Amino acid sequence: MANRKNGGKKTGAGANGQGASKNRKLSPQQLAVIVGLLTNALDVESVLLDKDQNIQIVLEGSIRRKTKADRIAAALDDVSVGDLFAALLRRQ
Repeated sequence: MANRKNGGKKTGAGANGQGASKNRKLSPQQLAVIVGLLTNALDVESVLLDKDQNIQIVLEGSIRRKTKADRIAAALDDVSVGDLFAALLRRQ
């Protein structure tokens, strides 16, 4: 529990509301981030640290499942459209 001094302002471990507490529950947003990271649906895009030691972590991802076509498109990312059409025409 945080110590109260200085006219009712919180001080100590719970000064910013983020102190360790046995009864603290995770919010739905926090759970979504945890699940997203554990299932590789979210990737860390960047970690920013400013001069006041504030940290921002930018996450990127999608909850849409990749289809077989998505995986094929990713594999063919470096193939030109002309080469792809030529390969499809030769296949017939």
